[in-house]
Amino acid sequence: MIYVRVCIICGRSYIIGRQFTCSDKCHEELVNRLTQIFGKYKKIIDAETGRVYKVPIKDILDRGLRYKDLINYPLWEEASE
Repeated sequence: MIYVRVCIICGRSYIIGRQFTCSDKCHEELVNRLTQIFGKYKKIIDAETGRVYKVPIKDILDRGLRYKDLINYPLWEEASE
Protein backbone atom coordinates (compact mmCIF):
# COMPACT_ATOMS: atom_id res chain seq x y z
CA MET A 1 0.00 0.00 0.00
CA ILE A 2 1.32 3.46 -0.91
CA TYR A 3 0.70 6.34 1.46
CA VAL A 4 0.44 9.80 -0.02
CA ARG A 5 1.30 12.63 2.34
CA VAL A 6 0.65 16.35 2.13
CA CYS A 7 3.49 18.79 2.84
CA ILE A 8 2.61 21.06 5.77
CA ILE A 9 4.55 23.95 4.22
CA CYS A 10 3.54 24.03 0.53
CA GLY A 11 0.49 21.73 0.56
CA ARG A 12 1.85 19.55 -2.24
CA SER A 13 1.15 15.79 -2.19
CA TYR A 14 4.20 13.52 -2.05
CA ILE A 15 5.22 9.92 -1.47
CA ILE A 16 8.96 10.21 -0.86
CA GLY A 17 10.23 12.94 1.43
CA ARG A 18 10.49 13.75 5.09
CA GLN A 19 7.78 12.97 7.60
CA PHE A 20 6.01 16.34 7.36
CA THR A 21 7.57 18.04 4.33
CA CYS A 22 8.08 17.12 0.70
CA SER A 23 11.60 18.48 0.20
CA ASP A 24 14.71 19.82 1.91
CA LYS A 25 13.62 23.36 0.97
CA CYS A 26 10.26 22.92 2.75
CA HIS A 27 12.00 21.25 5.70
CA GLU A 28 14.28 24.26 6.13
CA GLU A 29 11.24 26.54 6.00
CA LEU A 30 9.59 24.42 8.72
CA VAL A 31 12.72 24.69 10.88
CA ASN A 32 12.81 28.47 10.37
CA ARG A 33 9.14 28.89 11.29
CA LEU A 34 9.41 26.75 14.40
CA THR A 35 12.56 28.60 15.46
CA GLN A 36 10.72 31.91 15.14
CA ILE A 37 7.84 30.61 17.26
CA PHE A 38 9.68 28.61 19.93
CA GLY A 39 13.20 30.05 19.87
CA LYS A 40 16.46 28.55 18.72
CA TYR A 41 16.92 26.20 21.69
CA LYS A 42 14.74 23.96 23.82
CA LYS A 43 15.30 23.29 27.49
CA ILE A 44 15.50 19.49 27.85
CA ILE A 45 15.58 17.93 31.33
CA ASP A 46 17.25 14.60 31.98
CA ALA A 47 14.69 12.71 34.07
CA GLU A 48 17.34 10.59 35.83
CA THR A 49 19.88 13.25 36.78
CA GLY A 50 17.76 16.39 36.75
CA ARG A 51 20.34 18.15 34.57
CA VAL A 52 18.99 20.64 32.08
CA TYR A 53 20.44 20.73 28.56
CA LYS A 54 20.31 23.38 25.82
CA VAL A 55 19.33 21.56 22.61
CA PRO A 56 18.85 23.31 19.24
CA ILE A 57 15.40 22.79 17.71
CA LYS A 58 17.10 22.11 14.36
CA ASP A 59 18.92 19.09 15.82
CA ILE A 60 15.69 17.72 17.27
CA LEU A 61 13.90 18.02 13.93
CA ASP A 62 16.79 16.78 11.78
CA ARG A 63 18.05 13.86 13.85
CA GLY A 64 15.57 13.34 16.63
CA LEU A 65 16.74 13.26 20.22
CA ARG A 66 17.80 10.22 22.17
CA TYR A 67 18.48 10.06 25.87
CA LYS A 68 22.11 9.04 25.29
CA ASP A 69 22.69 12.08 23.04
CA LEU A 70 21.98 14.64 25.77
CA ILE A 71 25.57 14.61 27.03
CA ASN A 72 26.65 16.05 23.65
CA TYR A 73 24.85 19.32 24.42
CA PRO A 74 25.78 22.11 26.84
CA LEU A 75 24.04 22.52 30.15
CA TRP A 76 21.34 25.18 30.22
CA GLU A 77 22.41 28.36 31.94
CA GLU A 78 19.48 30.44 33.22
CA ALA A 79 21.08 33.58 31.77
CA SER A 80 21.05 32.00 28.26
CA GLU A 81 17.25 32.01 27.93
